[in-house]
Amino acid sequence: MLFRYLRKPIPKDLLTSPDALRYFEYGMYWMGWLAPAKNKLLYHIIAGILMAWCTAYLPIGIIITCVKDINTFNPSELLTVLQLFFNSVGTPIKVLFCKMHFWRFLKARNLLGEMDKRCTDIAERIVVHRWVVRCNGAYLIYQCFYISYILFTFLSAAISEVPPWRIYNPFVDWRESRQNFWKSILNEMLLMMFSVSQALLTDFYPLIYGFMLRAHIQLLKQRVEKLCSNPEKNDEENQEDLVECIKDHQLIQEFAKLIHPIIARTIFTQFLLIGVSLGLSIINVVFFADFWAGLATVVYINGLMIQTFPFCFVCDLIKSDCAHLEMAIFHSNWLNTSRRYKLSLIFFLQNCQNPIAFTAGSVFPISTSSNIQVLNKIPFPALKQFNFFQVAKLAFSVVTFVNHLNITERLAKN
Repeated sequence: MLFRYLRKPIPKDLLTSPDALRYFEYGMYWMGWLAPAKNKLLYHIIAGILMAWCTAYLPIGIIITCVKDINTFNPSELLTVLQLFFNSVGTPIKVLFCKMHFWRFLKARNLLGEMDKRCTDIAERIVVHRWVVRCNGAYLIYQCFYISYILFTFLSAAISEVPPWRIYNPFVDWRESRQNFWKSILNEMLLMMFSVSQALLTDFYPLIYGFMLRAHIQLLKQRVEKLCSNPEKNDEENQEDLVECIKDHQLIQEFAKLIHPIIARTIFTQFLLIGVSLGLSIINVVFFADFWAGLATVVYINGLMIQTFPFCFVCDLIKSDCAHLEMAIFHSNWLNTSRRYKLSLIFFLQNCQNPIAFTAGSVFPISTSSNIQVLNKIPFPALKQFNFFQVAKLAFSVVTFVNHLNITERLAKN
């Protein structure tokens, strides 16, 4: 059943944390990332061809098109191709990072299963189930956003009778006949479907891990609040409960450290490219695009925004959850406990004072707000612009620069 991972919680059939990756793993299988148990050789051959087609050929085809046909572009078509080009250059880099660290995906899945072993209470398992449903639902929402851009651009191309991206095709010249035109745009549509699906995998996985981190931090907070609340338990049993909470926190920290290197690289690549792509898209919408091209570009802008903003926001929430966990430890019922318990609690509290934080390229923290102190410490001034709000500023800087030099008027005249 396709939507069984979006179902409401049923006490006898609850989802587990690894199920949060279910739709994501389906995507990995179809995009050549996750080989099946059987026919691995055939799968890897097909996956290699698919990867070369939708990640390597796409930016090369755009470059060839620009060299050959740039004089035939109108301004809107040129900007559409350029905004795609910058994203297409980033996708193979992000895919490469993910493939290099693919073992981290597999180990992270196992760690999610380990964290679930502590969820023995039915209420905790229901909480996990709901977070899993959110992850799978969010994946489908992302998929709809990414595919809608392709569909709107395809519709715009069909109406204007010009291929949407004019990706170089050595076998079909779309100008020769109407049949070749439809072959060309269908080929481009299929190519872009696979390309944006590859981009979706590299853009979405941080959000899954961020959601599940939040889920288990909040569950740990609830367990801490229950420490020493049962009068029937003796000091030894309370000590065991505290030790289990410390182990849970160590497992959460291990999970965060495991996924941090790959997130740091892919998010940093996104920040480097999204500002320019966003600026070109805004120029296209404001100055050149017709209704259908403008509609497709607006959908594309929404796709650019959801590449980074949701995870930046989740990172802020994770920091807040860590602070609440720290406060829960301090305010737990420890006044009448043994000296051994208090020493263990102090150790636990000290470890929690280092909150989980993700950085982009190990240069600056990932968050929705700019951190002036961190930005001032960055040795390269250009890199100071790459947090979420500064990316938006960079995009508007591109628009202002282009408008100031009257580039839009020159393009329109030419």
